[in-house]
Amino acid sequence: MTTHRERILKTLAFEQPDRVALLGGWVIDDRLQQTLAGCSESEYWQNPQRWAVEAERALGVDGMIDLITPPKPGDYRLGLTRERFESYRERYRTPEDVLAFARSQPSAEEAGRAFDAARWRESFRAEVLARQALMGDIVYLPTLWEVVHPRFEWYPEFGYENYLLFLKLYPEEAGRLYASEVEVNRKKALAVLEVYRELDMVPLTLIGADITGKGGPVVSPAFLREYYFPHVRRALEPLVEAGVRTVWHSDGYIHPLVDDILACGVSGFQGFQEEYGVNIAEIARRRTVDGQRLTLFAGLSSADTLSQGRVEEVRRGIERIMDTLSGECALFILPGNNVLPDCPVENVVEMYRHAAEYSRNLKGPEK
Repeated sequence: MTTHRERILKTLAFEQPDRVALLGGWVIDDRLQQTLAGCSESEYWQNPQRWAVEAERALGVDGMIDLITPPKPGDYRLGLTRERFESYRERYRTPEDVLAFARSQPSAEEAGRAFDAARWRESFRAEVLARQALMGDIVYLPTLWEVVHPRFEWYPEFGYENYLLFLKLYPEEAGRLYASEVEVNRKKALAVLEVYRELDMVPLTLIGADITGKGGPVVSPAFLREYYFPHVRRALEPLVEAGVRTVWHSDGYIHPLVDDILACGVSGFQGFQEEYGVNIAEIARRRTVDGQRLTLFAGLSSADTLSQGRVEEVRRGIERIMDTLSGECALFILPGNNVLPDCPVENVVEMYRHAAEYSRNLKGPEK
């Protein structure tokens, strides 16, 4: 019998597993988790993490990219209230306030010298061991977005308008803000690599940032090429050189940035909001910087079919994705975004069930 780990490794080797590899970790509503796990509300709140894992196990997942439990019943926003989201107004009222923050940051070299890499490594190692213990035979695949590369999503701290105006008005200072993180990010990447090797972990992780919206990149590709992506490339270099597959997440219309992201050494993509015009077949035809086929996490969008479609539409959607991508990439099935309370449980179950069943008769990738 094929184990979860064997199925994932076979997929990464561009070989045909017995069925498609399934990933979980994005069902974040407590009621959905309870229904999937078959536990009562009182049982759930005695040990939410345990039941969150059991919910994913009921879906048949091979790996989990995260383990998310709400802080209280019904709080699928994970504590992000309107007041908390708008608290930036107390500190950042103008783009110039953001500029002052950027200028206050240490240089990359200063930040790198001050960073306690050994302590961070032990914390990361402990977190991996604890989560893997909770997951049992399900493979833990840590999500490391904006951990092993400079942060782009400063929106919650500065506010969208302040931050985007800062990027427009002060691009060189923005570049220095990203640069201030790069040596710490690189040291974290090296520490991650050490832990992956020590614990014999599957060499795969989800990274990235919401850098595009419905209409494409939130700032010009030219800005990103000059001031952001070079720092991403340097930070990721240890993982890329060691062969760890890095899959880039971004919501929105990602096409204008696909080649730039791949040039950073990234192995593939996740997100694929087809409702915004994303063409997964076109993306799958791209290759990594060393000529490999891509690694793609693909699935139905919880903003579209998964929440609004009928069960038969869920089946057709999964069949279309798998017909398109089977044999073209290392394919993993994962919902396009977080699974929220508006997603009928029968749709979620059917997406995973039908993907597993339908894939058994599909032709896998050829070396």
